[in-house]
Amino acid sequence: MNFIPFLAQAGGNEAAAAAVSQLSLWQLIGSVGWVLLPLGLLSFAVVAVIAFNFFWLRPGNLAPAAFLEEAGALLKGRKLEALADLCRQHPQAVPCSLGRVLAFARENPQASLEELKEIAEVEGNRAVARLNLPNTLLMDLGVMAPMVGLLGTVVGILRSFGTLAADATPMRTMVLAGGVSQALVATAIGLGVGLLAMAFYAIFRARVQLLIGLLEAELTSLVIRASAVLAQGKPS
Repeated sequence: MNFIPFLAQAGGNEAAAAAVSQLSLWQLIGSVGWVLLPLGLLSFAVVAVIAFNFFWLRPGNLAPAAFLEEAGALLKGRKLEALADLCRQHPQAVPCSLGRVLAFARENPQASLEELKEIAEVEGNRAVARLNLPNTLLMDLGVMAPMVGLLGTVVGILRSFGTLAADATPMRTMVLAGGVSQALVATAIGLGVGLLAMAFYAIFRARVQLLIGLLEAELTSLVIRASAVLAQGKPS
C-alpha cells in the first residue's frame, strides 16, 4: 500500500491547522470582511450614545437648582410674570413645562387646579419622551448589532461552502473549518456590541425612572404653588 498520499494529506492538514491557529486577534477581526464596516459604525454609535447619556441623564438637565431656588422666591413674592420670564430663560424640562402651564393659566384665568395639573401632565409626558429618546436609540442599536454580526456569519459560511465546492483537494475540510471560524468572528463582535449596549441601557433605564420621579415631584409642587397664587387674585 502506498502511504505517500495519506502522509501528504496529513502534512497539508497540519499546515492548514497551524496557519489558522497562528492568526492573531486583529487578523481574525480583519478577516470578517465587509461586514466589519457596519459593525464598526454600530460600535461607534453605541459608544457615542452611552457618552451622551452620561451627560444627558442628569438632574440638572431637568430642574437646575438655581432655577428652583429663584422660582420658589418668586412664588413667595407672588410674581408670576417674573416667574414666566424666568421659565423662558431656561430650556430644561421643568422650566419649559411650568412656562406652558403659566401661559395656559394666563390665557384661561378661570382654570381650576385640576386643569392646570392636566396641562402639567401632558407637558411632563412630552419631557419624558425627549428624556428617554437617546436610551431608546441605545436599545435599538443593541438589537441591531447581533443581527448584523449574524448576517456576516451567514455570508462567510456561504462563501466557505462555495470555496469547498470548488476545491477538489484533500484539504477541503480544513478550508471549511478555517472559513467557518473566521465567519463566526462577526457574530462574536455583534454579540459583544449588543451586550455592551443592553447593559448600559439597563443602567440608564433605572436612571430615567429616577429622573421621571424628580420631574413629577418638582413640576407638581411648582404648579400647586402657582395655582395657590392665582387663587388669591392677580399679583400686584
